[in-house]
Amino acid sequence: MLNTSSLKRHEVLIVDDIPSNLNFLSEVLHAEGIGVLLATTGADAIEIARYKLPDMILLDIAMPVMDGYEVCEKLKEDPVTRDIPVIFLTARTEPEDILKGFQTGAVDYILKPFNAMEMMARVRIHLELRDKTEVLKSINSRLEEEVRQRTAEITEANRNLTEANLKLEKAYDDLTNLDKAKDEFIRHINHELRTPLQGIHGFTLIMEDIVESPEQKEYIQSINLLVKRLVKLSEISLLFTEIKAKNYKITLKPVSLRHAINQTLEIFRKEKDRINVIHNRPEENIFVEADQRLMNTCLELIVDNALKYTAEEGKIIIRTFRNEDLAGIEVVDEGPGFTAKALESLYELFSADNLRYRSHGFGVGLATAKIILDTLSAKLDISNLPEKGAMVRMVFDV
Repeated sequence: MLNTSSLKRHEVLIVDDIPSNLNFLSEVLHAEGIGVLLATTGADAIEIARYKLPDMILLDIAMPVMDGYEVCEKLKEDPVTRDIPVIFLTARTEPEDILKGFQTGAVDYILKPFNAMEMMARVRIHLELRDKTEVLKSINSRLEEEVRQRTAEITEANRNLTEANLKLEKAYDDLTNLDKAKDEFIRHINHELRTPLQGIHGFTLIMEDIVESPEQKEYIQSINLLVKRLVKLSEISLLFTEIKAKNYKITLKPVSLRHAINQTLEIFRKEKDRINVIHNRPEENIFVEADQRLMNTCLELIVDNALKYTAEEGKIIIRTFRNEDLAGIEVVDEGPGFTAKALESLYELFSADNLRYRSHGFGVGLATAKIILDTLSAKLDISNLPEKGAMVRMVFDV
């Protein structure tokens, strides 16, 4: 409910050709601290609404020359007045009359003879809704401005990256410094992208708590999801560069496959209902010699790829296995599988053509997973299943 102090800033236009009705409604509204504008004809009501922009219009239906229905239609056709809530004042109780009022754009109706308490209850509700609508408009405006600013920052970052790339190309003749230049360039990309993306991420988290509309929450959550994917791409590119430049310090130790799977499930906690985990040897916690971070990143890339290419209602299966001197994890999906052409270029970076649906990603997932496993002296096996889907295996010597 709106309190009295907040109502004082509101102004309501009352439209009725009967003076006694105007007097009664004015007294009730004034008693609640609400400003009042008066009109006795439809033409006057339209003119006042355009220039005064009241917070609400109480509109009588039965008026000469131009009835309330026609007045409401003209108000809703005008961009200046279309958002002002209209409540009809009527003695008509037939369903078709009430329905016609809503069809012309009214938000509510008040029956004559008037009941002061009922009328104020309806007025309070719609004034409060209007206030919240205005707040949401303000939030949307700030969000759009923030997105424009962040977009400008990203554009500037891209320009800087282009310049950096040109400088990098000039250094190709100096092979000694080339790896260092590449490493610095990717680090530059990581920094330039992460700073504005983290800003957008933080702002969307704030907006998600403020907005009330489910549709707006869905938009903000979608933006947040896209930002997270871009941040993750940035992290993967940096790790890839560190490995290729031999700057990544590998720490080999016994890594639990069960622990790696549990950590990956935590990352995909919103998708847990789509993931089935099966331990073929539940009594045994299988260990392999690996680097924990590289192991987790590799599994995350494989699971993410499987989820992207499996329909929403589909499931993926994560299984551990151990056969003689080999052990590892296999991920089975229900997606479209790989074409023959895809299998030929599966490990080429940025070859989105290696999968049937280009729109799902940048083509770095499985290629990076292959490089990680090569670094760990392990193997990546990929194959299509007989009916549908594919299986990706991380295979380690034990």
